Amino acid sequence: MRQSSPGGLEIEARRNLTRCGAQLAAAIMLALVGPAAADPGPTAVVLLFDGFAPPMLELAETPNLDRMAREGVSSRGFVPAFPTISLINAVTVSTGCWPAQHGIVTNVFEDPERGRYDHSGDADWLTGCEHLHQAAERQGLPAAAIGWVGAHSESRGAQASWVAPQGERVCGPDLAGSRRLDAARADRVVELLERSGGPRLVLGYFCGPDGAAHFRGTDTEETREEVARADAIVGRVLDAVASRPDADRVSVFIVTDHGMRPISHLVNITRIVRKHDIPATPVSTGTTSFLYFDDPSQVDRAAEALSCYDEFEVLRRDALPEYARLGDGPRVGELIVSAHPPYFIEDVGAWPWWARWLGRIGPSFVWARFSLKETHGYPPDTEGMHGIFFAWGAGVARGRALPRVSNVDVHPTVTHLLDIGPGRPVDGTLAAAILAGGESP
Repeated sequence: MRQSSPGGLEIEARRNLTRCGAQLAAAIMLALVGPAAADPGPTAVVLLFDGFAPPMLELAETPNLDRMAREGVSSRGFVPAFPTISLINAVTVSTGCWPAQHGIVTNVFEDPERGRYDHSGDADWLTGCEHLHQAAERQGLPAAAIGWVGAHSESRGAQASWVAPQGERVCGPDLAGSRRLDAARADRVVELLERSGGPRLVLGYFCGPDGAAHFRGTDTEETREEVARADAIVGRVLDAVASRPDADRVSVFIVTDHGMRPISHLVNITRIVRKHDIPATPVSTGTTSFLYFDDPSQVDRAAEALSCYDEFEVLRRDALPEYARLGDGPRVGELIVSAHPPYFIEDVGAWPWWARWLGRIGPSFVWARFSLKETHGYPPDTEGMHGIFFAWGAGVARGRALPRVSNVDVHPTVTHLLDIGPGRPVDGTLAAAILAGGESP
């Protein structure tokens, strides 16, 4: 057997120490910077501006959205789910599921076990599906949900690595308050995008032009200012993306939940139900009223009594039209009164205090321009109900304008660009026309 000399043993020991030192240094470096430093992977940003209808793009200069259209994909036919109102569509965008699956069937509804749902962002209200941030976190991608629906769960806490404070004020007629909220959320989104080791998915919800259009009208100075503010937020986000070392691996989506159109009269559904002696509880918001019956045998009679009105359509839960993907669960009223433009429906409790007496003894239809100028909620292909859509950046086609994009397809398209699987389950499909190399329809 070969014997090592004392000098040879010393040299070998030094070599071992050198190898161990190099391995230790590599381990320390890996612990400090993490594997993402070598390959951070793709990042996606999805921003939803409430109530951004396509005609609003003509109200103000929008250089940043114009840039996204030139360099990416745009559409003025972003198709919402029915009813075309905020919560149901924010959840549809986020989950990639129709309301029949995710369970948020309108802004206010009755649940036989949980009671009344009223504009809640609590993730526990989902009956199925996963929000974008939940699907990402489950697969190991850190996500941020800033003002985003489903960011919190009452039973499980925060559903993303970065969330806005729970109990934040909500958007509404206080335009100054909504502007402050949007500015704070924009600051947070930009800070997260500029942070080293930040989220790989950033979701942000903004009040946008919704409140101004509702209470002032679309073609007003207030709405023009909100459109310009939204575009400025987009510009800040694009600048934050450009400052990143991995800017070429970031994609940005700008979406909305619904469009807008002028209204004139309120359907006094409480009075109408009382007048026809219909034993049902109406729960109304936007342009629809869900009628819940304790005695199902009264549904046929009620449907016949309500069918004589030209101002609205009566939909049956057991025979919904194809566009109304609400399912037949108990959260959906046995009958749905769906107003025709320019009529809308709101529960008496949402009326101005001095007008609530009209719900009991007033006329069936009330002139209501004193309260709202425009609204939404009609079937998806009703004129004015489509919204805006923009996609830009890594993996996105350039200079492509699409006639229609379904909001249920955003979720699987974003997860595809992030190189992860979609939520479980998902109704939407990959919108190949949005992708680089995809064929335009």
